[in-house]
Amino acid sequence: MIKAIKLKNCATYPSVGTSIENCQKVNFFYGPNGSGKSTISNFLYNPTGSQYRECEIEWENNAAVDVVVYNREFRVRNFKENIAGVFTLGQATIEDIQALEEMKEQRSKKNEDYTTRGNTLQKKIQEEIAYKATFRDTVWERILKPNEADFQEAFSGFRNNKERFRDEVLRRHQISHSSTETRDALLLRAKTLFAQKPEKCPIIPFALDNIVEQIVGIETSAIWSKVIVGNKDLPIGRLIELLDNADWVNQGRKHLRKDGICPFCQKQTITDELKNQLDAFFSGEYEQDVNLIKQFISQYGSYTDELLRRINTLRTSLGAYPAAGIEASKLDSIIELLNGHFSKNKAEMLIKEKEPGRIISLTEAAATISSLKQLVIDGNVAIAKHNEMVDNYTSEKNTLVADIWAFLMDENEALIAGYLNDIETFAKAKKGIQKGIDVCKQQLDDLDGKIVEAGKNITSVQPTVDEINRSLKSYGFTNFKIVPSPAQPNAYQIQRMDGTLATNTLSEGEETFISFLYFLQFAKGSVDVAKVSNRKVLVLDDPICSLDSTVLYIVSSLVKGLIKDVREGNSDVEQIFILTHNVFFHKETAFIDRRTEVCNDIHFWIISKDNNISSIKAYERNNPIKTSYELLWEELKSNTNASLITTQNIMRRILENYFSILGKTKDDTIVDSFSTIEEKMICRSLLSWINDGSHTIPDDLYIDSYTDSIDRYKQIFKEVFFKMGHEAHYKMMMGEP
Repeated sequence: MIKAIKLKNCATYPSVGTSIENCQKVNFFYGPNGSGKSTISNFLYNPTGSQYRECEIEWENNAAVDVVVYNREFRVRNFKENIAGVFTLGQATIEDIQALEEMKEQRSKKNEDYTTRGNTLQKKIQEEIAYKATFRDTVWERILKPNEADFQEAFSGFRNNKERFRDEVLRRHQISHSSTETRDALLLRAKTLFAQKPEKCPIIPFALDNIVEQIVGIETSAIWSKVIVGNKDLPIGRLIELLDNADWVNQGRKHLRKDGICPFCQKQTITDELKNQLDAFFSGEYEQDVNLIKQFISQYGSYTDELLRRINTLRTSLGAYPAAGIEASKLDSIIELLNGHFSKNKAEMLIKEKEPGRIISLTEAAATISSLKQLVIDGNVAIAKHNEMVDNYTSEKNTLVADIWAFLMDENEALIAGYLNDIETFAKAKKGIQKGIDVCKQQLDDLDGKIVEAGKNITSVQPTVDEINRSLKSYGFTNFKIVPSPAQPNAYQIQRMDGTLATNTLSEGEETFISFLYFLQFAKGSVDVAKVSNRKVLVLDDPICSLDSTVLYIVSSLVKGLIKDVREGNSDVEQIFILTHNVFFHKETAFIDRRTEVCNDIHFWIISKDNNISSIKAYERNNPIKTSYELLWEELKSNTNASLITTQNIMRRILENYFSILGKTKDDTIVDSFSTIEEKMICRSLLSWINDGSHTIPDDLYIDSYTDSIDRYKQIFKEVFFKMGHEAHYKMMMGEP
């Protein structure tokens, strides 16, 4: 059975598509001519047509059955000189027919079992879909959202689609869910690779030449621990050594005057001999050592100043070497530490200069300078790695992405592994159910084969001939009949009573009626003997076109019989679609009984077209056309090709219901509402015309003479409402603005 029909981008149905959902056993579609009914029937007949490539039929349990469509094309396809015979159950023994019916009953039960298993499978599939959706949302919230800011580039292409992200999680988990990486290490790599494509960084040109060696050489010189004294062999030398005041004497020596006054006792005690002894005491090695100290002090100042200048230059240019990873604070600490070392050492050196005999101790800056050099070395190593990474950017980036995913899969191993175990459980359950379905399907196929074989022995095209001829005779069509074709086996011809072919001489109404009777046989059988007992869906698209009112009721009665059999399950037809523009036919076929307002297995739709776009509105179990009065207006409004008798009858019944019965208004009052004599005559003519035409059966000449008057009298009919002051009612019922 068909569950839903989806129409999109075909004929007048829009590109956004429209759907017919929740189809039942019996489905009524009402719509005026050109609204889109035939598109539905044509699609159901040929769903694989190129014009319907965006349309779809949804079958219950995906089990398609034969669709038999009655529409204008059906008559064109089938009514020719030799009409294909319809095989139905012919004369057979009671036992044969009973055996066939038992097999069909078995098939029906097996089909129910097949349907139940299919429903169970669909339920399990829906459970799996829901579970997958839950997992999809979970990994989105637990994996992507917390890591999106840090590892955005790793999720490229998946950040706007939960389905794709879930699938990528499963794919990555299959690749690797074991990682030795740490989040901090990944973040450091991501900071470089995911920011923007990095550029190469220059090596730090921090060359200290021999400055460090010079500084270290001065600081470690033995001069600072040497007691510098003068010539001990001189008489005064022994005294100076004894008093250990060589530095004091040397400082005073600078203040000796030419007049021989001693700078210490201020008496004229400095003789030339004493002077010569003092000069001799502080000459030679003493003087060399003192000069060396002075030289070291000068050099030490120059070298340390240059070293600090170079370090400060590096400090200010760190921005040019971002890949080095050297923190400015570390350089600041080194500069501060060296400044302290150098200041202290310079102060000690000055003391040594003043007191050459004193032993001083200098702070060696070698360790601090060594840490500086190592900092630069490490920075250049980092730069080299960075540059290597730039040279292999794509490879490095892909490696990083893979490492990030492996880390996240490892971090969420329990969640993903649990999901995969559950999915495997679903797969096993579905496999088990599907196995049962396959067995059931094989049993169904076996039964179908047996039914076909049994049917071959008891099927015939003759019952179709007998049934159609019996119907023609019963309904008064006695000037032609259907007979087996003498020219082609299992085929029919339509003959007049004199034996001549009637195929090309039937009136449109006769052809419509016999084609419908022929179609009814399709509901019982098939032109293919192997498909006689197949389940079917029937589609009736305006089967009452070109029929007079009498035959319309006959066809309506036949259709109601079909509907009854479908609802009660008394035929191989499991579903029927009825599409019509005729309000009366709709009313007759949709009527069940006066005690039943709605039926669960009957649904209603109205098809309409606005601005050349078709739309379908569902009314489900509620028949949208409620009263006969509304039906009259609907018929008058929608049926522009109505016959003379139909139009007269509609107008009479509307005027009677509205003015005579409800309004208690006489015909004379209606006529008197017109102001001029001519208008009154026209109005009286209308009333006479509709009463005369609706109560008599005029001959063909009478019908022809009045056919052109329909439009004129419709206009007068409209004027009646306007003149009587009921313009609003007319516009409402006719759908006019």
